[in-house]
Amino acid sequence: MRQPYDDVVPGLARLIEAELDPAYRRRVAQVMQWLPPSAAADSHVVDVGCGRGYYLQYYAELGQARMTGVELDGWTVSQAAQAHAQRANVQVIRADVTQLPLPSAAFSGAILSEILEHVADDEAVLREVYRVVRPGSVVAITVPHTRYPWAWDPINRSLDILGIAPIRQGCLAGIWAQHLRLYSADALQAVVLRAGFEVEEVHTQVRYCLPFAHNLLYGIGKPLFDSGLLPKGFADTLDRYRSAAGPRRSPSLLMRALHGVFDLIDRFNPPQAAAGSPGVNLCLKARKPA
Repeated sequence: MRQPYDDVVPGLARLIEAELDPAYRRRVAQVMQWLPPSAAADSHVVDVGCGRGYYLQYYAELGQARMTGVELDGWTVSQAAQAHAQRANVQVIRADVTQLPLPSAAFSGAILSEILEHVADDEAVLREVYRVVRPGSVVAITVPHTRYPWAWDPINRSLDILGIAPIRQGCLAGIWAQHLRLYSADALQAVVLRAGFEVEEVHTQVRYCLPFAHNLLYGIGKPLFDSGLLPKGFADTLDRYRSAAGPRRSPSLLMRALHGVFDLIDRFNPPQAAAGSPGVNLCLKARKPA
């Protein structure tokens, strides 16, 4: 049985029900719990490092007044912009996240989900976010945890134990794929505080998971999905945009079996755990002082 995501954010379960990755589902729910979608006219959330714009989709579907996504990679920006071309309340811009082309104190909240580990100067990014959000605003941050469970990425955890540098490229890269660093709870809190924010909550998510989960989902599954080599019916059930957009065909027997395995293990994970506990993700709620 999956977590009752509608109890966290009404309507969220429908948007992420097809998602296989329990860490993804849980961090989406946490971000949206800390930054609930609002239809207020002055509500304007910025997703810094928005990727393909999935958070933009979820917030727009659930009533958010305005959303702005910022992403540097040109191809990714085009994908996100195309997906939201018909939404007047969503914009996607291409920019360096350390130099946001956005006005100061313009946003009611900000999302930094799985972005700080990719940038050379994480403090500079946080200081820019501090500049563009209003006093009192919440910033929801998620990053990969240094204490990730062995099962999530057995190869890199084993290399770490042996004192060998992690694999950062290819299907065996695991949690270190394209990442400059992982974070301990102390390191994440320290850089957030240096940027001027207050820290209100910090915890970990997903200690128990299917062995080689990251490699299966992102080292193999994601490249196959992006290549278009998967059968259409199977690919449709994996498509995060289709999942959030409305009705789709029933999952195949294979997909139901995969969901069953991932969900069976995920049942052992509490909604959150102490910051020092092992887990795939660290989640931190920051606030700009009023």
